[in-house]
Amino acid sequence: MAGLAGGLLGVGGGFLMVPLQILWAHVPPRRASGNSLAAIVPIAVVAAVIYYFGNGVPQLDLTVALWAMVGASIGSFTGSQLSRFAPERAVSILLIILLIIGAAKELHDAVLGGAAASGASPTHFSAGGYVLIALAGFVIGCISGLTGVGGGILMVPTLVLGFGVGQRIAQGTSLVAILPTAAIGAAVHQRHGTLEPGSAMRLAAGGVPASILGAVLALISPQRALAGLFGLLLLGMAARMWRMPAPDAGQT
Repeated sequence: MAGLAGGLLGVGGGFLMVPLQILWAHVPPRRASGNSLAAIVPIAVVAAVIYYFGNGVPQLDLTVALWAMVGASIGSFTGSQLSRFAPERAVSILLIILLIIGAAKELHDAVLGGAAASGASPTHFSAGGYVLIALAGFVIGCISGLTGVGGGILMVPTLVLGFGVGQRIAQGTSLVAILPTAAIGAAVHQRHGTLEPGSAMRLAAGGVPASILGAVLALISPQRALAGLFGLLLLGMAARMWRMPAPDAGQT
């Protein structure tokens, strides 16, 4: 399920893997988080390969992804450190507001057209534009570290709303950009003993083929449909954040 959602919408799938491990397998939350982060890496890699090679023209921008991942990696570490001092509920409310704004834009573009529903390609940024992308990645990383809601959920609408990137390319770019934070988070959990390699491998074994299917579906689906689905996902995440306290940092 997480692999299919990850490939289809350009997110890692942690938003599904963590709660389902807890509910279905009674895995402790921190271990579920570590297992999920380790499984996200191969899931995102294979989906990104499909986005890059599966449509003739690459449906991701590696340069944008590189700048975003640099900022996000630094921001994730910073946010994780700040999480010990920041008021969780206030940060969560801020994130809920951002998710609702992103959902409104995605759903608007799905119905009426706009950047998310276009085939716009992010290949004409100036040097200053790439710096802004890195800064946006830093902010996303900080929010992720503070709240536990991962970069993929935030990276896609940021690229669409803030930089005019088309929905499909934003999703493919996000899959590459989230890789360092997922890998770093998995390494931290491994060091702390909250990652079970066997469980992570089983999650990846189910997630990888499903992510390939999801990415193929994303390449053949209308961009408006993808925007609408992503808007609904953001609304669902906002509702989840409202009902629950902030989870462990690093989910994607």
